[in-house]
Amino acid sequence: MVEEIAEKFEKAMKKGFISTLTLMVLDREPMHGRQIKKAIEERTFGGWTPTDSTIYTILKDLREKRLIQQQNEDEKVIIYELTNDGKNTLEIMMKKEQEIRESIRSIITTTFGIKDELMDTDVENFLNHDTCFGKMLTNPENQTLQILNFQRVFLRKRIEVLNKMAQNIEGKISKLEKEIPNKN
Repeated sequence: MVEEIAEKFEKAMKKGFISTLTLMVLDREPMHGRQIKKAIEERTFGGWTPTDSTIYTILKDLREKRLIQQQNEDEKVIIYELTNDGKNTLEIMMKKEQEIRESIRSIITTTFGIKDELMDTDVENFLNHDTCFGKMLTNPENQTLQILNFQRVFLRKRIEVLNKMAQNIEGKISKLEKEIPNKN
């Protein structure tokens, strides 16, 4: 039961993520489904590879919500473009993404205890500029190195903090093992 709930939650999150990315891609220029899929793959550096069925389900949903429309009616390949409602929705979603990202960032830095370590790096500057979605989709060629460097630094800092936490736990275990009489 719990796994089913978690799976539904995950699907809803992914759908929202892909929907937002789709709107962002179409905000740059009208595209057909395969182009949208490829743009998402490229701009997430292969981290997100939506299936064809996912893309077309999202496109159908966005069309029904009147956030996108078909640019051409009679062609074999359907080209999609944003509507005014789609542009307005994207603008709101970008603001919401920023708020959510800041909340998650706060939780992660507090949980892993890495806030101080990040303050000394370019990561803090990176996190405070634009939105993560925006970084993935605006001028992706120039942002790739910056984003990958950020990910590398952030992960290294997390590993350092986790290693320190593991050493602390090991010390506590050793101390407790010495204090607890051997019951054998």
